[in-house]
Amino acid sequence: MDTGILLAPAGATGPLRGLVDRLASIGVPITIIGEIAAAAVHSASRPRPPAILLDLRDVGTGDDENAQKVTEAVRRTLEILPHSMPIVIAAGVTTPVVTAAIRAGAGDVLDVTLEGTAAARAMVQRICQRQSDRRLELTVMEEQRAIIEQLLKDLIRTERRAIDGEEALATRVRASRELAVTDTRLPAVVLVESERHVADELAERLEGAGVATFAYVSGEEAVRESAQLSESGGIDFAIVAARLPSMSGIDTVRALRERTASLQAFLLAAPGDEQLAAGADELGGIMAIQKPIADLEELITRAAELARESRARTREAIYLQRIKERHEHVLERYRSLPRAP
Repeated sequence: MDTGILLAPAGATGPLRGLVDRLASIGVPITIIGEIAAAAVHSASRPRPPAILLDLRDVGTGDDENAQKVTEAVRRTLEILPHSMPIVIAAGVTTPVVTAAIRAGAGDVLDVTLEGTAAARAMVQRICQRQSDRRLELTVMEEQRAIIEQLLKDLIRTERRAIDGEEALATRVRASRELAVTDTRLPAVVLVESERHVADELAERLEGAGVATFAYVSGEEAVRESAQLSESGGIDFAIVAARLPSMSGIDTVRALRERTASLQAFLLAAPGDEQLAAGADELGGIMAIQKPIADLEELITRAAELARESRARTREAIYLQRIKERHEHVLERYRSLPRAP
């Protein structure tokens, strides 16, 4: 049932009293209350928001000062009853009063000296319906806001799990240099050395250190075969002689990096290869080793260590990519949510 609350500190008198009685007689009861706070309590207890009738008959009808009084009265009401659409009750309505009331947030203006019972009833019913629609809209928006907030909380929890996983992953990498995610292949080293006895000894020692070694006698062969190695997991490190048939060691490393951009390498430079070795500085990530090798054991240990570090970084990158893909799926679900009206 449509109802109303009349905010009238001085009570309902004269034509206003008559209007209240006539509305009650046709099934629209109006409760007269003197304080806004009490009106708010009464309004909250009603299943359907009642229309708020704001008695401003004592306000004049002409100048800007009176329009300002109407504005202030409506705004004070809305501070306590923010979801209401007050009906301003006036006596002798003028354009400045109507304009001021509507701009301040009033739902309508009723002139008790002009409006009849039917018009007043229609106005109350219309405002009650608009307030009910607004309450429903706010309820839907609150429900959507709750869904979005829960989704954001889920995103935060997902991100925290991801960060925890990244930290645990980094800890395992630092602790053992071996990371069992899904790819368990050994670190891979490409060895390019035209001197067969040097190549054989290096390959044997690297295999003994737990590093898969792929040995070639020329740069062209190494580059050609590296395509298949990339498909099976990639290259983690390279040991390349500075002087090779046709393709130099520097050019070989450069070509290998076309498939493995950050590939690090040892460049084995014999006496007289100083110029070739100097070119390694331009590429970066290449360490020149003088032949004959003074400390073969140290070279093997260091090469195996660098290969394992590179392998761990590759595994970590794969792991992080999976996390990003999982997050992207969650974000897509968030973007698909309907927007609040």
